[in-house]
Amino acid sequence: MLIAFSAVFFSLITTFSKLAYQADATPLALVWIRFAAFVVLVGGVQALMRRPFRLPRRNLVATLPMAVGMMMMSVGYLSSVVYIKVSLAVVLLYSFPLMVGILATVSGRERIRPLKALALLVAFGGLVMAVGLDGGGLDWRGVALALVAALGVAGTMTFGGPYLEGVDSLAVNIWTNLWMLLVMTAYLPIWGGAHLPTGTEGWIGLSGATLCYILGFVLLFAAMKLLPPSQTAVMMNIEPVVSTVAATLALGEMTGVLQWLGITIMLTALCFSAISGVARRA
Repeated sequence: MLIAFSAVFFSLITTFSKLAYQADATPLALVWIRFAAFVVLVGGVQALMRRPFRLPRRNLVATLPMAVGMMMMSVGYLSSVVYIKVSLAVVLLYSFPLMVGILATVSGRERIRPLKALALLVAFGGLVMAVGLDGGGLDWRGVALALVAALGVAGTMTFGGPYLEGVDSLAVNIWTNLWMLLVMTAYLPIWGGAHLPTGTEGWIGLSGATLCYILGFVLLFAAMKLLPPSQTAVMMNIEPVVSTVAATLALGEMTGVLQWLGITIMLTALCFSAISGVARRA
């Protein structure tokens, strides 16, 4: 349930962000505000609840590579769409469940059974159909950046779980976002600054995208404490599916029969993976 809701909140960021972009906001502004709002709001809740910010040294040090992984995802994905189409960037980004399966197996974190591997492949195949893969105008720079983003997510999901056990996941969230905020603040002048949206619709988009980021991030780290890496990764494939539906309903984007067939295939594979994972743990 946690990872499913996390994926839904993350998926709505795209629709809200587009509203902000249409009102002259820049991606850099949205990313910086998300990190800042997370640190302020979640940090404020942590302080009001009198929950500790302090982490054991081992866990605190681990928040640094976690932040690197999440920054790889944010910067790589946002930059990739400069060189390649969004549909191709989404497909390449969501190759990370396959990367998680490989990394988890090689590192000994998890044993990937044949049926689990098949579910990963089927879910990815459904994803390709759902987003309407189009390789036109392929640029190796965009492909490389999208794969860097996927690797960042895969590394965080594969190796981050053990460092969340026995500690407050909100504190881990706060430290991770603080590191990302400091990096973004340092490079903000180098990247040419940021532009905020204009008009009510633009601010609704910015606020919605920021809130969804906070909720999605908190739920993701909470889920990583309870699920094995491959199951966490495969359930995150809900995100582009919900993004497609949200864009169709809220933005009026057209969705073809092939895309809906891909959504159906993906959801079937996800349900199989989730049910089989629960059954083995029981």
